[in-house]
Amino acid sequence: MKNYLFSRLRSPALALGALSIVSTGALAAADTNYQANDLVMFFRNPNGATGKDTVVAFSLGSTWDVFRRAATPSDPTFNTVISLGNINSLLTSTYGSDWTSRSSNLFAGAAGNVGATDNESTFVENGDYSRTVYISSPRTGAGTYGASNSAVRNVPSGASASSVVAGNIDGANSVLLSATSNPTALANAVTTLDTYNPISTNNIVGQAYGGIGSGVMGSVSSNTYAYGSISNVIRGLDLYRITPTTNNGTDGNTAWQNEYAIAKTYGGSGSVGSAYYLGTVTLSDNGDVNFAAVPEPSTYALLALAAAGFGAHIIRRRNRKF
Repeated sequence: MKNYLFSRLRSPALALGALSIVSTGALAAADTNYQANDLVMFFRNPNGATGKDTVVAFSLGSTWDVFRRAATPSDPTFNTVISLGNINSLLTSTYGSDWTSRSSNLFAGAAGNVGATDNESTFVENGDYSRTVYISSPRTGAGTYGASNSAVRNVPSGASASSVVAGNIDGANSVLLSATSNPTALANAVTTLDTYNPISTNNIVGQAYGGIGSGVMGSVSSNTYAYGSISNVIRGLDLYRITPTTNNGTDGNTAWQNEYAIAKTYGGSGSVGSAYYLGTVTLSDNGDVNFAAVPEPSTYALLALAAAGFGAHIIRRRNRKF
């Protein structure tokens, strides 16, 4: 669609205008209720005075149909900012009307698991092998739009390790299958989201889901920043996709690492695996949750080319006047 639009627009200025329309469209994506394999965003306030015994969970949509698709160049949702909904009302009723200023206590993270968790399984669903996980890493400030600004999250190698992490994510999220609303507030006693995402009494985030060092959560900030077209962001969560191998970790199985060219996988060659960055989930101070997918590298090249051509056109016109 982009190529067609740009082939019909001969003026660089018009091409730039069309690009902004194609690249920043908003799509509603949140599920009415949790579905298996959804990415779940969750909040904890373990050391605060209000809501410390409650986890707020928000199913953001299918890991592959929303998030992986939006980072796949061949998909029509590629390079978009996707509106996932607003969570202000529940965060206010759970953690207080001043939840946006709880920078030392209120934490947010996200995780999802795809398919079976058995380390012998070679089941494939929508391009993701079983035990593929989607996890967040807290972003450090605004950074550069479309580029990760966080520590890449790793898990120990080996099929058993991948099964533990995937199984724990699946178990923690599956309690939402009985939830009657989305988002929802859950007592710590009825969910393992808090157990698998420990936070110390001095607000240090621990290992998540039995294998993800430094966890997946980050605290909200009392300072806001703009991230592309998204305003007043108080927490950015870079989203990573980590894939397992299909043969108990005896090789890297690069053949099925599809369009993403992932360097390593957990379960491969006895090494620590790393993840592929899909984009950034943002939380704004009004409760809006958005997902900014990875921009297409060629988009930047086109912007630069269009800008250069437009600049040269202006210079030529100016030169003709003298």
